Amino acid sequence: MTPVDRVLQEAWRRRELEPARAWTLLGQVRDAPMTAPERAAWQVTDSYLQFREARQAEALEATGQALAVLEKQPSSWWYSRALNVRSCALLELGEWEGALELLGTQLAACRANGDRETEGCTLHDLGVMHTRRDPAHARTYLRAAREVFTALAHGVGLTYVAWSEGELLDALERPEEATARYHEALDLARAHGHHFMEVLVLARLGEVALAQGRAAQGEEWLRRALVKQDAGPGRPLWVSVPPMVHLLRRSGRLAEAQEVLETQLARADAAGMIVAQLSMRELLSEVLEERGDAVGALRHARAHLQLLRREHAEEQQRRVRALEVLHRTALAEWEAQSQRQQNGALRAALADLEALHRQAERVSLTDELTGVHNRHFLMTRVATLTGSLPDGTAVAILDIDHFKRVNDRYGHDGGDRVLRAFAQHLAGRLAAGELLARFGGEEFVVVSPGRSVGEAQRTLQGTLASLGELRIAGLPATFRLSFTAGVAALRGGDLLGALRRADDLLLRGKRQGRGVVLPEPDSG
Repeated sequence: MTPVDRVLQEAWRRRELEPARAWTLLGQVRDAPMTAPERAAWQVTDSYLQFREARQAEALEATGQALAVLEKQPSSWWYSRALNVRSCALLELGEWEGALELLGTQLAACRANGDRETEGCTLHDLGVMHTRRDPAHARTYLRAAREVFTALAHGVGLTYVAWSEGELLDALERPEEATARYHEALDLARAHGHHFMEVLVLARLGEVALAQGRAAQGEEWLRRALVKQDAGPGRPLWVSVPPMVHLLRRSGRLAEAQEVLETQLARADAAGMIVAQLSMRELLSEVLEERGDAVGALRHARAHLQLLRREHAEEQQRRVRALEVLHRTALAEWEAQSQRQQNGALRAALADLEALHRQAERVSLTDELTGVHNRHFLMTRVATLTGSLPDGTAVAILDIDHFKRVNDRYGHDGGDRVLRAFAQHLAGRLAAGELLARFGGEEFVVVSPGRSVGEAQRTLQGTLASLGELRIAGLPATFRLSFTAGVAALRGGDLLGALRRADDLLLRGKRQGRGVVLPEPDSG
């Protein structure tokens, strides 16, 4: 084994528990002379660390380059490792079919080259994939993964298996067995120094205890999770904060809830963690409102809204870029084959792949949950059209009222049902030529060419009234939905300017009690 090989193997070994050390090791040999297989191994480890930091486009690009070399060396463990990282990135992107196919290839490669560690990871990932869809197969895969990791005495692998078995038992509504698995995962995480899993399990045990009415025990678990996350190395975790704040609010300890949130918000700001900042600011706004601090609540609500819009835009860009990398790689592979095999069947396959590429482009402009256009469509396609629209064209922002309560009461599945039903109801009442897009979360934008602000306001008021007749499958018949909206006029083709003014009107409507449509003054 060469010195570079030794460094790469050490970086791979440390990738899970000591990612910072793994990055350092990769940096030490980044510019060193390497053979093609060594460079591919460097890219595999780099891609795993990129994947763990949610940079799926970079992970896919690196694994694609590595596999171009390693496919010629299937006996190398780096080949099965590259397949593993690629399948994980595909799962994060929701590309289930591609991930499942790759996991099959990966499992065969592991068993052929003797890479037992990656075999255990593959079986675990297959178990996670099947947890909701096919619990019987999920149990089989997780049991097989447990056997592999037990034979290897692989503590980190056993930690993940115990956690995933707990989630499976939760899905099967067997809470006592699930709790036993979570305790096993906690013991393993502590024994092997797996900080992330220890925080995750402590928070889950706290949530389980709260759900079972054991408030004191739940608070104890959550406080342990908070202490552990604050003491941990690297970027902090926040999974324990929302349930802890919920408990404090429910027991009337609002000052303590505010103190916890302000402390965690400061850490989130320092770490640059946008998702955590979103959660902290939304909860702070609610807690301050309950404490009678309307100014503070409004300040955090506005900051939350600004962060939400930024994160939705950046998340969409990351997903589109990752999909572009994925399909560009696939196209390149097919084009390489076409040079070797010029036949009718291959040309037909290339045509199908090109159609898939066009379909991916269409998907990138559509909100997956509601089926209407998304923010990316609004800010690219629609923004280029507004210059040709007449001044005075109505631009409206709508926000579903008290949507957080829907998620709290009916769960995220209930929230998703409400979003889909609302979007389709709204779309069904639009006139020809009007454009509807989900702006982010529970916010929607309507652009109405040919309609004045006054006309759009009257139409939206009619839509608001019609929601009284809307019934949503899976929710009680007594459930009622409303929204608040602001309507502004397009001026000089400036869509962003119209959106800002409509948003100001929306916030004013929220302060006035919600369930209203406020037009921009002097707009007809």
